[in-house]
Amino acid sequence: MLKKKSKINFVTIFALIILAVVILMVIFPSLFTSYDPLEVNMEKKLLNPCSEHILGTDEYGRDIFCRIVYGARSSVSVGLGTALLSALLGVPLGLIAGYYGGVIDNIIMRIMDAFQSFPSILLAILLSTIFETSVFSLILTISAVSFPRFAKLVRGNVLTIKKQDYVLAAKVAGVSKPYILFNTILRNCMSVVVVQFSMLTATAILIEAGMSFLGLGLKPPAPAWGSMLFYANKYINSNISYILSPTFTIFLVVLSINLLGDALRDLLDPKKKN
Repeated sequence: MLKKKSKINFVTIFALIILAVVILMVIFPSLFTSYDPLEVNMEKKLLNPCSEHILGTDEYGRDIFCRIVYGARSSVSVGLGTALLSALLGVPLGLIAGYYGGVIDNIIMRIMDAFQSFPSILLAILLSTIFETSVFSLILTISAVSFPRFAKLVRGNVLTIKKQDYVLAAKVAGVSKPYILFNTILRNCMSVVVVQFSMLTATAILIEAGMSFLGLGLKPPAPAWGSMLFYANKYINSNISYILSPTFTIFLVVLSINLLGDALRDLLDPKKKN
């Protein structure tokens, strides 16, 4: 049992370190590189990793490591922004639907079903062709297909929690419904919300990378991990680090977010504390 606990702690610490580095990249990119992510130098195009360019350069002579560092800003912004907006939309709807039930529940859930009836990536692509591409529009686009997950998960938990003795006691004591919803019930749904938040953050980063790979994300020459993968495809034989660098970065960030989400779930879930 002790070995298992230390292993979990080590994995969590690893995830925290990776995410702390990524957040520093987002806030203070100049701490990691002195290059300009948009600076073109055709004399140094497609260089392999060297002391001057630790991950090499792309087809325009731009430093790959520099573009990964600056690309973190858009990817992390889309991931966290999508998860936050989806939670703000989905959690209250799930609370209301589960608590009040009846006609209100049916109406909210049918609306959620309508949003989920479209394939997520296809609807995201459709919306991205309508709106001008930016970090904000990507957040809106991915949130539109993601917030029903929060609503349905929270609703399912509320249906169970509202039957608990402490909720019934609060009703008998005359506690207001908003207080019961957003304090008593929501507090006991937090483990589910936290895990879904982390999963959606990771999923949104993957969707943003996929859309950028398809040319529907941030437009070049803006640094984006997905678009780097698209252009690196053509030069896989010239500079293998060009395609491996953004691929490994996406993998490592998504893995770390999921590991941290699992750790937070175990920390917040009352059943795990016994």
